[in-house]
Amino acid sequence: MNTLNRYIFKQVALSAFLTVGLFVFVLVVGNVMKEVIGDLAAGRVSIGFFAYIVALIIPGVIPYALPMGMLTGILLVFGRMSAQSEITAIKACGRSIYDMAAPVFFLAMCASLFSVGINFYYAPLADYTYKNSLKNLIRENPLQFIQPGNFIRDFPGYVIYANSSDGKDLISFRIWELNKNGQAQVSIQADRGRLSYDDERDEIVLKLINGSAERARSEDPEDLRRPLPTARFDELVIKLPLNDILGSYQGGKKRLKLMTFGELMQARNTWHSVPPEKLTPEIAFRDRIEVNLQIQKNFAMAFSIFAMVVLAVPLGIKASRSETFANLAIALALAMSYYMMTVLISWLEKYPHTRPDILIWLPNFLFQGVGTILIWRASRN
Repeated sequence: MNTLNRYIFKQVALSAFLTVGLFVFVLVVGNVMKEVIGDLAAGRVSIGFFAYIVALIIPGVIPYALPMGMLTGILLVFGRMSAQSEITAIKACGRSIYDMAAPVFFLAMCASLFSVGINFYYAPLADYTYKNSLKNLIRENPLQFIQPGNFIRDFPGYVIYANSSDGKDLISFRIWELNKNGQAQVSIQADRGRLSYDDERDEIVLKLINGSAERARSEDPEDLRRPLPTARFDELVIKLPLNDILGSYQGGKKRLKLMTFGELMQARNTWHSVPPEKLTPEIAFRDRIEVNLQIQKNFAMAFSIFAMVVLAVPLGIKASRSETFANLAIALALAMSYYMMTVLISWLEKYPHTRPDILIWLPNFLFQGVGTILIWRASRN
């Protein structure tokens, strides 16, 4: 590696390292705010467990932070070099765009291979460990999951509230069952509520003692002119599947996104979304495409780093901007465009005959194609 290549490699590696770290921090904070900060504030988890959860979240955000960080780092370096006429000086010395891009492509390929390992092993393993850690926490003490004085909306379709707790039971318990519009269709209140965990069925069992239940009028839940139908009970059992809030399993099976590469390869012939007695050739084909889509998506996401870098090099030279915020805006726009195309193609899994597992590579080919054309035009100029 000559002096020019070493200079560009060091500049891009340092800039990419810092920007990847920035994006990792932003994404981790976003996930922490969404997932566990409420549990910490409510006293459901300790500081030590909170730090452990944060560490488990990091591998899951790296596949998204790496492409954006590499893209931003290259735009910053090449934009500054172009703005300060360093690119012109390098060309005047007889060096081509390809000479300048070679160390960047090498770094991008190394980052892509690193991302393959993250996508297929560390990220699903960390996410799976994270889900099970929360489940174990709830299993050990279900009562701490529902904090008195707070409205609990973690279970889809329910809102739960209790005035106080005596250490074993929840006092003055209320639970509302919501319809698809978010309106309360059933309101239940009880003097006491007792929680337990059913390990075999993986669900929280809520036993209500001495209460009443009211059902809203289906034609107009907000019409208060007529009394609501009410039923009294001495004991009522409500089961809340833990799967609804943790999302670790589908019908008792591990979700595809939580599988490692070896598990995904095995799942191509064994993973099915319906029981064996309901399996048809059409459903089997759909399930196989769904597994293939997850495998190809992990690969495509990893090599999106290289695709974005191919586009970032000529854009950084052409933009001629040394401003950090301008280059950051360009990087975010490109990354969001890539992810939006990936999401749109992922929706095609409902139509397996369109082969979304192949189409998922389309954004990579598009970025690389446009980048190759721009590099060729920049080298001619």
